[in-house]
Amino acid sequence: MNILFDVNHPVDVNVLKKAAIQLAEDGHHIFVTYRPRGILEKVVETELGDFSPIRIGKYHPSSFFKKLFGQLYRDWLFLSFFRRNKIDLSIGSSTNAISAWIMGIPHLAFEDDPEYKLTFWHANLFATRHIMPSCIKVKRKNIYHYRGLKELSYLHPRHFSPRAEKLDSYGLRPDEYVFIRKIARVSLNYKKGESLSISVIKKIRALGLKILLSLEDKTERGQFQDDCIILEEPVEDIFSLMKFALFCISSGDSMAREACLLGTPTIYTGGREMQVNRELMEIGCLFKEDTEDDVTKRISQLSDRRRRDRIGRMMGAKIEHDWEDVTQVIIRHVNDFRESRR
Repeated sequence: MNILFDVNHPVDVNVLKKAAIQLAEDGHHIFVTYRPRGILEKVVETELGDFSPIRIGKYHPSSFFKKLFGQLYRDWLFLSFFRRNKIDLSIGSSTNAISAWIMGIPHLAFEDDPEYKLTFWHANLFATRHIMPSCIKVKRKNIYHYRGLKELSYLHPRHFSPRAEKLDSYGLRPDEYVFIRKIARVSLNYKKGESLSISVIKKIRALGLKILLSLEDKTERGQFQDDCIILEEPVEDIFSLMKFALFCISSGDSMAREACLLGTPTIYTGGREMQVNRELMEIGCLFKEDTEDDVTKRISQLSDRRRRDRIGRMMGAKIEHDWEDVTQVIIRHVNDFRESRR
């Protein structure tokens, strides 16, 4: 089959990459498209360059109506792309679901963010299958659930083994540092989130812990460089750096979930209430904190290494016994459509 993987966010690259490679090895012809956004173009070209990725559309971060227009225009561009390349199956989120629907091409939408209604309900209306974690309690004829979180497509133990030697480049040792991810405040999803404060940094340093900081907005570097080791992208094996941290702080929801799946307790400061985060919060691995005082109190609690070890064991058991390898979930859905074509 001619299969399209459409990528619209850096995390999509990780979610879809292993399935794309496996399907190519199985004899399918893989196309990769993306909408340029921040570091996405660089990530796509680095991680999926063998598939000769193609830019389609433009990212509009500033307003709902610009986003809506940009999405509809991108769907229009996809009509000729589908026809020219004889696409049999489309996979991604929902940003080309309308064009696939118009062309009569099956579209598999992998979404986990019902709070972001524009794309989520777009997929509900136009995707052939809308595939999401079972913790999202939405029912519809085209909705399919899987056990776990989409980040397990690349962080499941079948796909990832942490390497402690990666810490050597930064002069770090396991459990003696905190990993922090600070995203830029440009997305509509995050405008109300809390920003990382210098006082939080000072609190961590006062505990005798080092700080490994990932900044989306590099213009903020000067505020933190005296107290933090600032990562330079692209970061080789960033997940090993997250895995061996005593705990993580992230204003981005995807990276907060990634850290938890690695067994690292995480403070989420992005401000969003998300269904997909609830199970991690109930397990006691993810902590949503909205004020500086709450973050500071949680830091004191998470500085206990025994707590970190206990959470790591719980998450490992959950992944081993209850949750699925999401790469195999993707392959399973693709195979359903391959069988229907025979």
